[in-house]
Amino acid sequence: MPVVVHTPLMPSDPDDAADPHDLRQRLDAERAAAEHWRRVARQREEQFATLTGRPVVRALLALERRLAPIVARTNAAGERLRLAAERLMLRVSTLRRDGHRSSRRRLVAPAPSVRADPRRMAIVVVGPTDLAGPRCLSAGVRVARVTSAREARAALGWAIGTSAPDLVGVIAVTTEPVDAGWLDRLAGPIDEAVVAAVPLVVHPVRPIRNVTPHDGLVKAAGVELRLDEEGAPRAEALGAGTQPQTGGWATEVDAGTGAGLLVSRAAYETAGGLAAIDDLDAAAVELCARLRGQGGRVVLVPDAVVVDHREVGSRRELRMAADPAGMGWAAAVRRSGPTLRRAADARSEPPLRCALTVAAPSSRVAQRWGDWHLAHALADSLRRLGCEARLQTADQADSLAGRACDVHVVLRGLRQVRASEGQCHVLWIISHPEAIDDGELDEADLVLVASSRFAEHLRTRTDTRVGVMLQATDHRRFTPCPADPAHHHDVTVVAKTRDVLRPVVADALAAGLRPAIYGGGWRELVDPSLVVADHVDNEALPAVYSSAGVVLNDHWETMKAWGFVSNRLFDVLACGTPAISDDVEGVAELFDGAVLEYRDPPELRALVDEVLADPATARERAAQGRELVLANHTIDHRARQLLSALGGASSTSSAGCR
Repeated sequence: MPVVVHTPLMPSDPDDAADPHDLRQRLDAERAAAEHWRRVARQREEQFATLTGRPVVRALLALERRLAPIVARTNAAGERLRLAAERLMLRVSTLRRDGHRSSRRRLVAPAPSVRADPRRMAIVVVGPTDLAGPRCLSAGVRVARVTSAREARAALGWAIGTSAPDLVGVIAVTTEPVDAGWLDRLAGPIDEAVVAAVPLVVHPVRPIRNVTPHDGLVKAAGVELRLDEEGAPRAEALGAGTQPQTGGWATEVDAGTGAGLLVSRAAYETAGGLAAIDDLDAAAVELCARLRGQGGRVVLVPDAVVVDHREVGSRRELRMAADPAGMGWAAAVRRSGPTLRRAADARSEPPLRCALTVAAPSSRVAQRWGDWHLAHALADSLRRLGCEARLQTADQADSLAGRACDVHVVLRGLRQVRASEGQCHVLWIISHPEAIDDGELDEADLVLVASSRFAEHLRTRTDTRVGVMLQATDHRRFTPCPADPAHHHDVTVVAKTRDVLRPVVADALAAGLRPAIYGGGWRELVDPSLVVADHVDNEALPAVYSSAGVVLNDHWETMKAWGFVSNRLFDVLACGTPAISDDVEGVAELFDGAVLEYRDPPELRALVDEVLADPATARERAAQGRELVLANHTIDHRARQLLSALGGASSTSSAGCR
């Protein structure tokens, strides 16, 4: 696991050193928070011990332990039975339909003879050594054997380095060419424009125990890349189940399979070579997509015919050139997801597509996470600018549809999201600066930070480009609303506790104020009568803010120390409501005094009394803050800033990234 380097609460620059008294207060607060969590952990351990000590619970746990091996064996047996039943149904349905299997014994008509291609070739045969391997490879072809698809890349690299071939290729050990001239026919069309060629792949006529509906018919006349309903690329076999049609001109296709692929060595090297993954079919498709992405053409040569003897276990395997749920295809998408998706897109110039991942653990709870709504608004703004956007939670970060987007924007919370090799990876650090690891910074293509101070600090820790992108408001949602009597309170706080008494609430209570609180976890920490609701929907927040006399705000200690301005301040001002916050560097300048700041409970009380005593002046100040936010800090501003930071990304590329 990577070593996590925790950022200090304050920069080490002596000029920025904190006041010793202030630093002691912050350290005391950190110690108090740590002690609170230790106390909570002890309480939960005691509760768990009490629960597990009950006779009924102990009996149930013992029964679960005894049944676990039986359940595991039952599930495994059920899966084996399901697969066997699927294979049986495949065989039975085939035998019912196919009464003329003998007519397929002769797969294709004999191909015309062809002159030997003079170019040097190097072919890697992939598969177990206990199989004989393909015959009918030309005498002058350099052949290497490897046991796994992952080794094919190294074998081709060795062949290129030792013999400098003109053409390189891969072929599965289960592939059987039908005649000796197939490889020369496959090489024929390859030139400067056509950089790769694939053979016509057919099914053998299998024995009864392994029969499929497509025996003797086409398995793949090339590969077509398509997008599924989520926008993830998949590779489908062209012509699957049709009668083999030989003769005619070579035709352009999206890709070929691992049954056979021949590539111009120069184009192969320019494209970065075959991926070192365990699925030869997925590696072949991914290589072809990159060849086409750099302007080359891939063609099917119908007179170059090979038989693929691999067993077929399901109907899906009859039409899929690579298993879309397999680890090999996932690895191919991680390497070249945007290239594969663009190759599968029927539009001539597909727009830039962005995936936005938030820290919410799943879609089930995402509506309760503020960064989900921030990302949702950003996605809408990107769409208005002509992009496509996919919004996803942390558990979907590795989805194929997300990894196939041109740009992956991670709204960084507590959980790190790894980058993909073929995708532009952007970190937007909006919270938890202490959780950022140097390796994560180096892995990104672009780092955007909602704090000028922390951005400057990060530039000393990484060579990755670091820019400032503050949080913002969804100005289409947060607008002034008519006061709602149900939400009318002199002093309002909207915040979760995270099991601690947040500073602004503690200070308000110490100052003799009784704020109306919206948020979870407060009933055990304050007078329950202060809690208006344990949760408020994001759609209802504008009414809550607009109906308040003043909204109080604070920041988590590390965010305050590094100058991260809460998103709540942008939203409250967008509603034209007065706001009072703890003092954070940059707030006064950012909002031109529209947000009042306090340093201790007496000052908080004085500011609240001032606002409530003269609401007209307070609302006028908030209205000026609203104008400033709308002029500079809407989510549309951030969407344009993001695209600009990507290097002027156009509709067809993500410039400035990998």
